[in-house]
Amino acid sequence: MSASAASNTVVTQLVETLRALAGSHPGFRAAHAKGIVCAGTFRPSADARRMTRAAHLQGGALPTIVRFSNSSGNPEAHDGQPSVRAMSVKFQLADGKAADILANSIDGFVARTPEEFLEFLRAQLPDPATGKPVADAVPKFLGSRPGSAAFVGRLMQKPVPASYAQASYHAEHAFLFTAADGSRRFGRYHFVPEAGEAFLSAEDGGKRSANFLTDELRERLRGGPIAFRLQLQLAGAGDPTDDPTVLWPADRPRVELGRLEITGISATSAEDERRLVFDPANRTDGIELSNDPVLLARSAAYAISYERRSRGQ
Repeated sequence: MSASAASNTVVTQLVETLRALAGSHPGFRAAHAKGIVCAGTFRPSADARRMTRAAHLQGGALPTIVRFSNSSGNPEAHDGQPSVRAMSVKFQLADGKAADILANSIDGFVARTPEEFLEFLRAQLPDPATGKPVADAVPKFLGSRPGSAAFVGRLMQKPVPASYAQASYHAEHAFLFTAADGSRRFGRYHFVPEAGEAFLSAEDGGKRSANFLTDELRERLRGGPIAFRLQLQLAGAGDPTDDPTVLWPADRPRVELGRLEITGISATSAEDERRLVFDPANRTDGIELSNDPVLLARSAAYAISYERRSRGQ
C-alpha cells in the first residue's frame, strides 16, 4: 500500500476504532497500552551474517530495549484476559540508530490488509442502540475469511501466557534479507523462549492478579536473566510474502540469528512507556520491507498514536 490519501484515511480510522474499543485513556497507546520495558543484550550467531549484511547481525554484543505488552488499548486490562501478547525489541546500533523487531504470541495476523483489519475491529464495536456488541458480527467476518478464523483458533488454543518469558513470539510480516555476497531471501522472525512455553486457560488466567504477568516477570528476573533465541524462518518457492494471515509450512528451514538475554526491568520503564516507539519498518541496510500492506501501513498508525498520546489525548 502506498502512502496515499485513501490509505492515510484508513490508518486514521484504525487508530480511532482501536481507541473506541479500549475506551478513553489519554496519554496511552491505541493498542498494547499496558506494558513493561526491560534492558537486554543481543549476541548474533555465526550463521546470521550468511542471511544478511545488516549491521546488528554481523557479530559482537548489542544493547537492546525490550517491551512486553498486552494487546488491549486499555492500560488497566487484566493480565488474565485472553488476547495476544507482544514482545518488541529495539537493537541499539553503534551509529546511534536503531533497528526494531515486533512480534506477537500468536503466529500470523487476523487480517490481510488494513481495510480488512478495520472491518474486523468495527465488527467488535457495540451497537449504539443497545450498547452491546452485535452477536453475529465477528462470526460473520470470520466465516468468509479462513485465514482470519485460523488466527482466532490459534489464539483460543493459547489464550493466556503463564509468563512473558514463556511464550514464543512471531513477527507476522516477511522481510527481504540481503547478504554480503548478494544472495537474497525472504524470511520471518521468531523468538523462542529458552524456558519453554507455558499457557493458562482463560478461566485460570482470570483467577490470577490483574498484573500477574508484570509481577511474575519482575520476580523471575530477580533470579537471573531470561533468554530467547531469534530464528529466521526462510520462505520456500510460492510461499506468500504479502499476506500475514498465511503461515508458511512448518518444515520451512529456520536459521538461528542469535540469542537475546534480558537482564532486568528498565529503571525508567514508566517514562519509557510514553516516549518509545517500536516500528517494524525501522530497520537497517540488508533488510527490506515486503509488499505486505499491513506492514506498509504500520508506521503511519504508530505516528498518529504517538502524536495523540504525546498531546495527552
